[in-house]
Amino acid sequence: MAYTIKEIADLAGVTTRTIRYYDESGLLDPAQTGDNGYRYYDRDSLLRLQQILFFRELDVPLKEIRLMMGRPDFDLLSALDNQRSALRAKVQRLEKLIDTLDKTVASLKGDGTMSDQDVFDGFDESQYEDEVQERWGDSPKVAESQVKWSSYSKDQKEAIKAEGRRLTVRMVSEDPEASPDDPDIQAAVGEYHAYLNKYFYTSEISFLRGLADNWVQDPRFAINYERIREGGAAFVREAVHVYCDRNE
Repeated sequence: MAYTIKEIADLAGVTTRTIRYYDESGLLDPAQTGDNGYRYYDRDSLLRLQQILFFRELDVPLKEIRLMMGRPDFDLLSALDNQRSALRAKVQRLEKLIDTLDKTVASLKGDGTMSDQDVFDGFDESQYEDEVQERWGDSPKVAESQVKWSSYSKDQKEAIKAEGRRLTVRMVSEDPEASPDDPDIQAAVGEYHAYLNKYFYTSEISFLRGLADNWVQDPRFAINYERIREGGAAFVREAVHVYCDRNE
């Protein structure tokens, strides 16, 4: 079935101006254009528009949506699964924030007590998506990381952070005699590469190489490796480069 701009806008509950803007932005091309110049949309168009609206509901900027959905390896079912988890986590967080708000109001009215820790219950600093934004700016990986990270529970986030710290120590190695191409160091780099792909964003070999370069160039990140051992940032960059050369 073919839908006009007005029909698809009415179905989605958006304005025709929004549909036209998505078209002009390259986000939602019409399935066909009639001899009269009218644009028509089909079932696939509806699903694509749904994807756009799901991402918007998760506060992903349109520029990043276009980059992410334009990737050759974009998978609709995988995206829907991640969005389901992220939306459920968002609902749970909003319910917790409402509860915190109610407790705060009750406390201010003298109808209850509230501990200092409870004052911030429900807020999420989302440190990983901030780090990706700082490193890479406007990138589909930012959006991918945001959607994935927001889908995890508080306990899952803590476990992911802990796993990242363990892998970092293994990659840098506290052994002063260790070499970047040692088998155990290379195994740790491989596990870290898989870790990024599993929990945050698609990490191609070239992207991983650039990420390691940034660990040395940016002192905010270099300090994390220097704390483990002197010259740790340069050491782990070399280890990652060895891994990338072998797997590129």
